[in-house]
Amino acid sequence: MKTNNKILIGLLLGILILLLLPFLGGELLSISALWNSTGPNEIDHRILWSLRIPRFLLVIAVGGSLAILGATYQIIFNNTLAEPYILGVSSAVTLGVVTAETLLNIPTGSPKSLGFGLLFAMVVIVLLILSYHWKTGKELERIVLFGMGLNFIFSSALFLILSYRSQSPGAGSLRWLFGNIPWINFNESLIFLGLNLFLCAILWVSGRFLDGLSLGDSVARTLGFPPSKVRSFILFLTSVHLTLITSATGAIGFLGLVVPHCIRLALRPSSTRLLFAGSFIGGALFLGLSDSLSRMLLPPIEFPVGIITTLLGGPLFLYLLWKK
Repeated sequence: MKTNNKILIGLLLGILILLLLPFLGGELLSISALWNSTGPNEIDHRILWSLRIPRFLLVIAVGGSLAILGATYQIIFNNTLAEPYILGVSSAVTLGVVTAETLLNIPTGSPKSLGFGLLFAMVVIVLLILSYHWKTGKELERIVLFGMGLNFIFSSALFLILSYRSQSPGAGSLRWLFGNIPWINFNESLIFLGLNLFLCAILWVSGRFLDGLSLGDSVARTLGFPPSKVRSFILFLTSVHLTLITSATGAIGFLGLVVPHCIRLALRPSSTRLLFAGSFIGGALFLGLSDSLSRMLLPPIEFPVGIITTLLGGPLFLYLLWKK
């Protein structure tokens, strides 16, 4: 079977499974609930369109975006172990949101708390870009190590703030810290999905530049674009994208690391754009299945989805390392 046909079949199969996910949860819904808004299926219809579908759109946006971000970082850093949270941006967002809730009594998920997360993230983004351009060498290891250092600092500050509080930090912040898919309305989910698709589209258009960067900076220069400027732009774009996701859901582990690996092994895409397409579907599917499991394990209890992705992604990551 040709590689392109294999990729197409894989993508179509992933999309088909994705479309079934809104019917899974603490209570299984019938497909007839899609259309029947009266009679025996009225309650199922309302659950599906008022709760499940908006959450499904959010899951697609977050899962697909995190997988594309993971693939992007693995390319620009030329490191298959790179993942979206490696540079400390998510830790900065988390610190900003928890600071707003803990010290200023601003509820997690409110526009003000998201503003604090964005403010902290923008400081980190500026520091990362400055660290990359600080010296003429522009070694990639510098920005990775700088990001890891910021990650340690923000994580320590986060636990210091949580330790400062004598009472529980609250169910909302705890669930958010572990990675949580919130229940939102249909209009909010459409806006969030549209923003993420727009940012993913910019990365997809930049695929030819990432192809050049994957071959080395000298090859990129022969292709007619400056690698340092392109890398800085992509770092800025991906950091803003990750800030948007983390502000809404917290940090969801292992998805951005494992999914691109699996897509490379299963489909062997010949270009970055094909890798992005596969990663988006794979990431949405992985997070969708994890979200369904979080609600189906012990209903009506709903576990933070970040715990499920880590429990599923951890063994898969170890298996990939073992094979490699």
